[in-house]
Amino acid sequence: MENRFSAGDIVQHFKREMLSEEERRSQKYLYEIVGTATHSETGDPMMVYRPLYGDGGMYVRPLEMFLSEVDHEKYPDVKQHFRFEKLASVPLNIVVEAVDMASLEGVMYLDIEKPEIVAVPEDYSLYDVAELEELEKKIGAGYGSRYFRLPEQHDVNDQRIMKNFAEALPDGPAKDDVCSSIGGRGTVRRFRDSLERCGLKQEWEAYRQEAYIQIARDWCEKNGIRYTE
Repeated sequence: MENRFSAGDIVQHFKREMLSEEERRSQKYLYEIVGTATHSETGDPMMVYRPLYGDGGMYVRPLEMFLSEVDHEKYPDVKQHFRFEKLASVPLNIVVEAVDMASLEGVMYLDIEKPEIVAVPEDYSLYDVAELEELEKKIGAGYGSRYFRLPEQHDVNDQRIMKNFAEALPDGPAKDDVCSSIGGRGTVRRFRDSLERCGLKQEWEAYRQEAYIQIARDWCEKNGIRYTE
């Protein structure tokens, strides 16, 4: 059986699927591949690996067992195909892009295998219905293992970010102007006008971008998704 892992790879055991949302924030059932070894008595190939939780010691398991498929008769609800699978590392900018697009209609998912954003529109009338239904089936089958629902508009809450930005400004006329623009209908237009008057447009864009990055980090950690910046 061909070894599909390399030293340094981070892999997840299929039981990670069974963890609660809170437990998935930990590193339980995540392991680092150390390498392969040969059993001195039997000559059998062994996998050497280290848990990313607990005592941090090293363990060995027969390579064939390590690479084996999940017993789906015993665990019919598990979606992961193999006992251990490489944990994807997602570029954080992909999640940040989704955060920036959160106000669009429809639901967005992250496909961590590609990785890419997959959008399912609310209105099917402008799309191929059969293709969208097939996509929804695929997402349903891999939800929580391959596909993860990305932050939506209420998760991002731009108005809260505006308020935090305004309150962080130094005391003075500019802060008063920006703070007074927030609240009620027309907030976005008034806020933008205030930024223009006070010369704070660049500062706001940098602040909002950092806020989006933090939302993306929090989302990844909440879903147990590794990311690279």
